[in-house]
Amino acid sequence: MKRFKPEVIIVQRDLTFSAMLAGLIKKIPVINIIRDGMSLCPKDIDTRGFKNCSIVLSRNECWKCIEKWRTLRILLSDKPKGFNKTLGSAFYTVYYKFKYFFTKFYLNLANLTCINVVASPLMRDLVKKRIKNSRIILRKITPIDDSNIYKKYDKINEFTLKKIENSSKRILFVIPRNEGGSKGYPFVKKLINKLPQNALLIVVGTLIEELKNYKNVVNIGRIPTDNLYYLYEKVDLTIIPSIYTEAFGRVLLESIINNTPAIVSPQTGAKYLFKDKDYVKILPLNTNIWAEEIKKILDNPIEISKDERKVIEDKFSSYECVNDIITLLRKIIIL
Repeated sequence: MKRFKPEVIIVQRDLTFSAMLAGLIKKIPVINIIRDGMSLCPKDIDTRGFKNCSIVLSRNECWKCIEKWRTLRILLSDKPKGFNKTLGSAFYTVYYKFKYFFTKFYLNLANLTCINVVASPLMRDLVKKRIKNSRIILRKITPIDDSNIYKKYDKINEFTLKKIENSSKRILFVIPRNEGGSKGYPFVKKLINKLPQNALLIVVGTLIEELKNYKNVVNIGRIPTDNLYYLYEKVDLTIIPSIYTEAFGRVLLESIINNTPAIVSPQTGAKYLFKDKDYVKILPLNTNIWAEEIKKILDNPIEISKDERKVIEDKFSSYECVNDIITLLRKIIIL
């Protein structure tokens, strides 16, 4: 900032707070790309149980929610690596209560300095409740591109690969990071025993020790995109039971372009584009409902036409997403 003064700062996630401070001090507009509700809630996950919270933040309501969340996390044991016990959870309760004040400060900064960019009307509605300004813009911020991806399985061990190949029905659950179960792991854990006996659940992205106890589950750590695309193509169904609010996300788009249908929670924001599509089922987070729908799809596979896949590839291509941001930049710089 000392050497040059940019006309615009574009930022997301971890660097947002420092970028907003710099923007406020130097009087530089900030484009804040908001992909989920983590920064909008003191406990990083905008939910009370499996229902989303959309109220305006207040200390009284937030602290009540934090107390309930402590109990819920102990019951769900939703931190495979972390504090499941009462003492550890109590520490987090204090931490979240302190973070309430930081979150309020963050939201005030976002109100003063940011043009907030989101990817779905669901995220826009949440952000409007938390950030009191009109500068909330809907843009494509989730680029996908499979033109140069050659599907491989070289990073999947031979034993796991053989189990996948020998299974008659396969379900994929991608959990890129473990953030208090925000991607839906606590829900999936309750769902496992209700899955059809001939179905194999493939959990990829995060290694979770307790999954070794299930015969109908294989757990794969982080793998490159070409290996993930192999799994998308191999499975019959992708499940996306997100607990926190997000804008449908890359997993859904990647699944579709690889001709794999998906079941998603309403929290993914998929209704924005896919409410009338038979290859995307949007269901409330109820294990009985999901188990029944999973069985239906496995028994009666759904094909996604080449035309439908092409529409998604074109709409969310790197070119289209970059062009969306460039158009926004031009407007800001001109103004």
